[in-house]
Amino acid sequence: MTTHQPDVVVDWAKGGTAIRWTGPDGDVEKLCGVPPEAVMAWREGGETLVLVVEALDCAPFTPSDNAVVFRADGSERLRLRPPRDLVGNPDDVHGFSSVHPQDGRPLILMATRTGGDFQGRIDLESGEITDTNTWR
Repeated sequence: MTTHQPDVVVDWAKGGTAIRWTGPDGDVEKLCGVPPEAVMAWREGGETLVLVVEALDCAPFTPSDNAVVFRADGSERLRLRPPRDLVGNPDDVHGFSSVHPQDGRPLILMATRTGGDFQGRIDLESGEITDTNTWR
């Protein structure tokens, strides 16, 4: 998938472990141990951001913070954590499973063990996922 934004071009192929982008700050390359689930670039608040949804680990009691927002220069802006109150048992929240562009912003998907999938928006100030709803 190649995503074009006004000042950044992201190059990543589904199944690949290398994510590259080029922008006003130069070339950036991020290597992942396992292929990410999804990658998306967008502009918000006057800056270009790149979201990487890392591979989802569904094993019980594993960390669920598998999504990272990077600045165009490759520095980490924030690591996302899904809301723990999506289902009755917070340990049933697996983490992030995908992202889709909607109205120029990412709509991020979260997977749970028992409650199905949920969607939400990233609040870049707090790092929280807001406007959560059931997906599908």
